Amino acid sequence: MNGPRTIDLTGEAAADARALRDAFGCFTTGVTIVTTLDGGGAAAGFTANSFASVSLDPPLALISVAREASCLPALEASGVFVVNVLHVGQQDLARQFARRGCDRFEGVTFDTWHTGAPVLPGCMANFECRAHDIVDAGDHRILIGRILKVHHDAEHEPLVYLRGGYRKVHTD
Repeated sequence: MNGPRTIDLTGEAAADARALRDAFGCFTTGVTIVTTLDGGGAAAGFTANSFASVSLDPPLALISVAREASCLPALEASGVFVVNVLHVGQQDLARQFARRGCDRFEGVTFDTWHTGAPVLPGCMANFECRAHDIVDAGDHRILIGRILKVHHDAEHEPLVYLRGGYRKVHTD
């Protein structure tokens, strides 16, 4: 169905999950790669669009991670993560970190700051965080991080995600 739809979710929410997903897809988001360390200290990461600022004092940000996400155990065990905000020239990197069953860091160089979690260079922004709180929320876990260090470079155009695909937007 391509036209407008209204869905009543007061009953079985799972009854029309695709329509709900399509409705969420109408909200344009930025594209990030969340990086962390696994139990052995190796780099781990994934492409995500569920990132938001929470507080300036103290400096807090959140990411929302599916319970079945392969990186969730590493995030919870390490207690540290970096949110790397991508620009339009980093679509291939976003796709690489969205793939499953591969070494997502193949050919990727990174820096480290305070926590040792990978910081991807050349991004629009990087937020290094230490876990502040974890909240259960349905089929996701919300990780709230205390921001320890931040870098930003607003000279790039942002990479955004809308209706299931990467997009670019031009800013003035």
